[in-house]
Amino acid sequence: MIRQKLLKRQAADAPIRVGWVGAGRMITGAICQTALMKGMNNAVICDLRADAALRAYEINGVKRKDVVVTDQVGAANDAIRAGKPVITQNSRLMPELEVDCVVEGTGVPEVGADVAFRCIQGGKHIIMLNVEADVVVGPILHRMATRAGVVYSVSSGDEPGLITELVDRWGGLGFEIVAVGKTPASLAKLDFYATPDTVAADARALNVNPHFLVTFRDTTKTAIEMACISNATGLIPDVRGMHGPVAGIKDMARLFRLEEEGGLLKNRGVVDYARPLLLPDGSVDFVHSVTPGVFVVVRATHPQIQEDLGYWNVERTGDYFTFYTPYHLVTNEIPLSIVWAVEDREATVVPHHGLLTECLGAAKADLKAGTVLDGGGGYTVYSVADLACVAKRDGCVPFGLLDGATLLRDAKRDQVITRDMVNVKTDSMLYHLRRIQDDV
Repeated sequence: MIRQKLLKRQAADAPIRVGWVGAGRMITGAICQTALMKGMNNAVICDLRADAALRAYEINGVKRKDVVVTDQVGAANDAIRAGKPVITQNSRLMPELEVDCVVEGTGVPEVGADVAFRCIQGGKHIIMLNVEADVVVGPILHRMATRAGVVYSVSSGDEPGLITELVDRWGGLGFEIVAVGKTPASLAKLDFYATPDTVAADARALNVNPHFLVTFRDTTKTAIEMACISNATGLIPDVRGMHGPVAGIKDMARLFRLEEEGGLLKNRGVVDYARPLLLPDGSVDFVHSVTPGVFVVVRATHPQIQEDLGYWNVERTGDYFTFYTPYHLVTNEIPLSIVWAVEDREATVVPHHGLLTECLGAAKADLKAGTVLDGGGGYTVYSVADLACVAKRDGCVPFGLLDGATLLRDAKRDQVITRDMVNVKTDSMLYHLRRIQDDV
């Protein structure tokens, strides 16, 4: 419960002071939500684009003349103490500023790793909308945060937060969790080989960055988010890349059960995804699909429990039942993780199971030796999820380390990139944290 805690802070004139890294679409939405909340204050926004940060303030009633734009720690802290909103273009200032919690939302693994590491060292709670960094170095950041007495957490609201909360609820109630997943509308046009060029028209129509859209079309974003959920919950990908069937609400419990029972699975307890149903005109059937939401398939064998679930018309196939949420409210619910971290010292999503699942990189085309890979949302690789022990055995490179790496030999389309195939960049915080994590 958060309302009474925030009202108490408001009464004491001691709001939770939040620092935001990134002023893109999602973080701007969260800033708007926080602006409505009592006992919360948008203290600092950091973005290389000062105009984007300024807009995030202005659309919430802040006047331009009242904003302090500075990259100096002293000036920024003076403004924070005076209750003035601050903009900085230097993310390395965040650990030194007088804020209670920092939210990292750039989506760039290297930036996320750097900000999280420095904030932990500076004694700041850190909330990550940057799942891309978490699936590479989340375990070591969580370990460091615990030792430092602060909270490291992936955010609520987005699919990892929502699904992890649902696993906690239904698993805590004693149900056997069989499968969890998401059904994004973007996968109605699934294309492992999508590039910024091939999605350019759709990106313009949707008013989104084409690189951003690519990460959804080619399943990279799905692989990353389900790996994060796996590391938090202990659920695993059933096969490399997961199954990803076309499925609606009524199909989940039928498909996500064991093969010998007529389903797809080799194991119970998995992370996966589904592609939405389509209408005759090719558009997404939002009525009968779990889109843009998430699902949890559970197994219940107790006759009374089965009868009770049937009374409430829960979708069922045999002993398998489907619970789902038909939406996820990432921009609206990010502030929940902030309050839980600051008030309760509790994380929403952390890799309790260490690196259980790894995100790997597969070639989008036949690539020649000497090609410089461009990471998520680009032209060269897409991500697939697999067990970390299998990835280690096969010598696979973590997907987050492939951006800027150079191929040493040719790669065939769909071939997973291994360490003997590539030179990765070693002059990054992400690389060094991963080295420490691997050595622990």
